[in-house]
Amino acid sequence: MLVLLMVLVFTLILLVAFYLINFLLSIKDMGKNKLSAFECGFVSVGKIQNSFSIHFFIMMLMFVIFDLEIVMFLGILVSDINSMISFIFLMIFIMGGFYMEWWYGKLVWVI
Repeated sequence: MLVLLMVLVFTLILLVAFYLINFLLSIKDMGKNKLSAFECGFVSVGKIQNSFSIHFFIMMLMFVIFDLEIVMFLGILVSDINSMISFIFLMIFIMGGFYMEWWYGKLVWVI
């Protein structure tokens, strides 16, 4: 029990020391390029509700769905009937969603 307590205390001391060293040695540059938005693909001007494009959100959702589809492919490797049925239901759901997005014109990338 004493050894576990010593390891815990040593770990916490090391954690605080590394955090303080990182904070003191880091370069803090608050220039224009550092504060600008770079991940979303556009510069937000005004309220965020006005400048948000729904196409980025739709592409993110499709990426998440394809990640789930890959997991379902791995489930087929087990090759029992339950994984096959759930994969078929997922494929029907994905194809229906893509058809609906195509029908409403949401897959056209126009900003």
